[in-house]
Amino acid sequence: MLKSSYQLCTLFGIPIKLDFSLIILMFLLVTNYGSPLYGIAAGLALLVSITLHELGHSLVAMAFGCRVRDITLMMMGGCASLLSIPRKAWQEFLMAAAGPAVSFVLAAAGLLVPHFLPGLRGTLGAFVYYQIGWLNLLLFTFNLLPAFPMDGGRILRAFLQQFFMTRVRATWIASRIGRFVAILMGVSVLYSLFTRNAQGFMLIRLLIAYYIYQSAEREYRMVLMEEGAARPGPFAGFPFFGGASTRTPPPDDGKAVVSPPPYVRRGGATRVDVRKED
Repeated sequence: MLKSSYQLCTLFGIPIKLDFSLIILMFLLVTNYGSPLYGIAAGLALLVSITLHELGHSLVAMAFGCRVRDITLMMMGGCASLLSIPRKAWQEFLMAAAGPAVSFVLAAAGLLVPHFLPGLRGTLGAFVYYQIGWLNLLLFTFNLLPAFPMDGGRILRAFLQQFFMTRVRATWIASRIGRFVAILMGVSVLYSLFTRNAQGFMLIRLLIAYYIYQSAEREYRMVLMEEGAARPGPFAGFPFFGGASTRTPPPDDGKAVVSPPPYVRRGGATRVDVRKED
């Protein structure tokens, strides 16, 4: 019986899991190259890159006292499941920025090392370095988009929360930008189809757009429940803003009253499971 994910190893006490969707993507990478050896090398470069990116987030979160349940490597990127997240804006800023920082260092190393080692040129080693370089440059650029659920959305929220507004309002802004980015991605796929300029991995692009669209709203609803600030508004039911249960941002008064408290489990205990997604 096929499982949805498989545990690969444990690093720094964090279980590293491989989602079945990433196995499919790695298979597509293998078949996309003329040589199976080069395809496998590209797939492994992707696996290592996503793992190190997520470890960057997780280790910074652990330094601030947060607990990391596991890291799951998926087609849409990595997902570090945190049992708690930093509540201070500057801590969330550092946690969110850690992943792109790791990707930037890997991108620089992968693209520059072959230039300083002429003997690598034309070899499998040079191919691996360049794959790591370009993959991490893509991860770095894409994740810095100022929209949920990308790291740039969390960086934007932390910045807004630290200097200008409450967490709820900052999350609302980042989540709306996230949905706008998802719509643009979906439109770009449709444009490619209509102009008969279809390229590889279009289905994956469409899936990523759908994932971003749904995750942006899920993040906002989660923060609403945490802050106890949900209240109906005039945009409820409009597709861009969400379904009938969507809430508009509450007044920026910095106050939140929770009654009854959310996340109540059996025995009256309260626990929040938070998933940090890329």
